[in-house]
Amino acid sequence: MTIDQSKIDAFKHDSGAIVTIQELLRGRDADFDAAKTVRLVRHADNRKVKMVDGEEVRGTLYNIYRYQKETFLKYQKEQSRKRFENVDYMVAFIGEPGTTARFVGVYKVGNKVQSPHHADEIVCDMDVVDAFEPLTHRIVIDWGRSTVSWCQDYENQFKPVIRIDEGFEDGNGVPRFTSYADTILSFSQLEAVINSPLDNPWQTALRAINCIYVISDLKSGKHYVGSTYGEQGVWGRWEAYVNTNGHGNNKALMEAMKQDADYGRKHFQWSILEVLPLNITADQAVDRENLHKQKLVSRHKATGYNEN
Repeated sequence: MTIDQSKIDAFKHDSGAIVTIQELLRGRDADFDAAKTVRLVRHADNRKVKMVDGEEVRGTLYNIYRYQKETFLKYQKEQSRKRFENVDYMVAFIGEPGTTARFVGVYKVGNKVQSPHHADEIVCDMDVVDAFEPLTHRIVIDWGRSTVSWCQDYENQFKPVIRIDEGFEDGNGVPRFTSYADTILSFSQLEAVINSPLDNPWQTALRAINCIYVISDLKSGKHYVGSTYGEQGVWGRWEAYVNTNGHGNNKALMEAMKQDADYGRKHFQWSILEVLPLNITADQAVDRENLHKQKLVSRHKATGYNEN
């Protein structure tokens, strides 16, 4: 792959850009630099319902990427035959507000087979290229208003880097704590939080409160509502889930994992529904817990795992 630096310089002069994504990625992986065909992709599918591997998936692609990574990767593998039949690499971004997009990785495109669901689509093997991992999630570009297509030619569509920030995780791979209301953690993220260094903000935050929480089964759609009380706060209860591979010694969750010991690791997600004081009594916490069970219908076998 040969990119004419004079064209990049002309683009930077006209746009006022300091550096382009092409310049930041250059020289990090020899095979990528030598690739014949590379596509820039900005994932920003606005459909309320998306079909991924023949199944309906709801929500924004941004949230699917953040909290259902395996589902996102399946989505990314399904590509237009016309656009991807001869592609060697994908430089992938997730859409953010306006025309901005956050870098989520470079993927080597491997074997391609016919999609079983769409005649004009192929399913591509994609392996993330480790050489670009230090930049993943940290680079934000302007995709541009004049070139709005979600899939573009890497060699000719230069993208200005408008920001380099901390990204979604810290240097230890722990998601950054922003607020209780925004807390949504997959099992692997919760595990990273619980095993994080003592000075990680999560420890202070989760030991400072009790809460009503929900464990959502992303495969079945069922919910388990629980409460925490006592001086260990949320941390003490959620640590138990990590130590038991997801079930926390709850009978219904253990039953869900009976056929697959890693079911919770694959499909469970932890969120905070309501913050409670650290000194709340057990009776007060359970009273609030019951209210949320009613809201989420989590005592019904078709929709929940709560048995009382």
